[in-house]
Amino acid sequence: MDDHLDHDRDVRDEEASRGLFASLRALVDRVLALLQTRGELLSTELEEEVTRLVGVLVWSFAGVFAAIVGLCFVGVTILLAAPAAWRVPVAVVFAVAFLGIAVAGWLAIRRIARAKPRPFDASLGEVEKDLQKLRSKR
Repeated sequence: MDDHLDHDRDVRDEEASRGLFASLRALVDRVLALLQTRGELLSTELEEEVTRLVGVLVWSFAGVFAAIVGLCFVGVTILLAAPAAWRVPVAVVFAVAFLGIAVAGWLAIRRIARAKPRPFDASLGEVEKDLQKLRSKR
């Protein structure tokens, strides 16, 4: 009779041990799946940021170069068309206008840069949500 009770106890202990390992395996699987999802989101956001940055840089350089060349030609054309006595005041007006445009452009770029949310904001927000869920289950 004692052998039968010992055998039943051994079977229960083995089942409990298997249940613990199964729970641990399920927890590890969930954590790995969570990390994979967050990694994919982070990778997607990084790719979007790089693409956006390259586009902004290329178009910024092209636009600035074209604007400089165009404004130089306009300024030289007007200076050559102006009477000799008016050339210095016209050159000063152009210099002030060009510097004003440069300041306006700098302010616009600064405003655009500040309006963009911080990089990886969605990923960081999701990780924060995950941490709050884990902390609330304790």
